[in-house]
Amino acid sequence: MSLDNRIRFGKRLRTPRLKQGWTQVQTAERFGLDRSYFSDVERGKQNISLLNLEIIAKGFGLSLAQLFSRL
Repeated sequence: MSLDNRIRFGKRLRTPRLKQGWTQVQTAERFGLDRSYFSDVERGKQNISLLNLEIIAKGFGLSLAQLFSRL
């Protein structure tokens, strides 16, 4: 994923998180991810694995296609 795509995807992750009213810490804990890792993904500083993409999509009640929509 290019840096630009990572930043766009990170912004995309904020939308459902904020819609739920969850902090990054709450979201990371719900998904079983490290808070700093989740924060880095949201800021476009970290590449994300397919496994973690699936975890996040399921955690938000979305399909992978829905998670990637509007990028």
